[in-house]
Amino acid sequence: MSHRFFVEGDTLAPEQCRQIATVLRLAPGAVVTLVRDGVELDYRLDRVGRDEVTGTVVARRPAAGEPRVALTLALPLLRGDRSEEVIEATTQLGVSRFAPYTSARSVVRELSAAKRGRWLRIAREAAETARRGRIPLIDELRDWPALLAALPAPLIVPWEEAREPTLESALREALGRASGPPAPAAPPAPAAPPATVALSLVIGPEGGIAAEEIALARGRGARTVTLGLRTLRAETAAIAAVARAIAALE
Repeated sequence: MSHRFFVEGDTLAPEQCRQIATVLRLAPGAVVTLVRDGVELDYRLDRVGRDEVTGTVVARRPAAGEPRVALTLALPLLRGDRSEEVIEATTQLGVSRFAPYTSARSVVRELSAAKRGRWLRIAREAAETARRGRIPLIDELRDWPALLAALPAPLIVPWEEAREPTLESALREALGRASGPPAPAAPPAPAAPPATVALSLVIGPEGGIAAEEIALARGRGARTVTLGLRTLRAETAAIAAVARAIAALE
């Protein structure tokens, strides 16, 4: 199994060159995999140096590790490293885009540039581990109304006060409706990878989602669902909801 590197073009970044030369100690003739925009490139190393690695593309193919659903996860800012744990796990599961937000009951309310940069690195590494074809997007921080305006439909909101329907039932209903007449155009949002199905999951913060926020979400067409009889922490709910949604749609 060859080593994988996400690249912007057909060339490796300086830190990737150092990893190949000094950590992996690969020699000319070795083949690594470059991944770009859902395409895998078999790349034979011709010259290996600490500051520069050059090579030749010898084969290309579509990446097989991308799910058929373009899933946006609206993720509240969580205390400590819990948000990072969610990003790592759900990137491996198949999330295409993260939309961080704050709401009325949020405990953490700031996302520094340094922390967002760390999230991007974690997402990249997790995507490499899962042999995915794309790195998830990570949006800028939004408040609750701006979040709802930016998310692609259908919107599914696991909520501790909901008793029905289940996530799977709501997905079947929402996607069944999506196959009918076209819905009104959604507000502009960052481009998501091409996929057969689009979906947004909104996970509440540690303090839960306030009733008035749920009312606003429902007014935007969101559907509240239950994840079961037990109350879950935000990070557990996020990972469980993503895993169940991906399993239901793949």
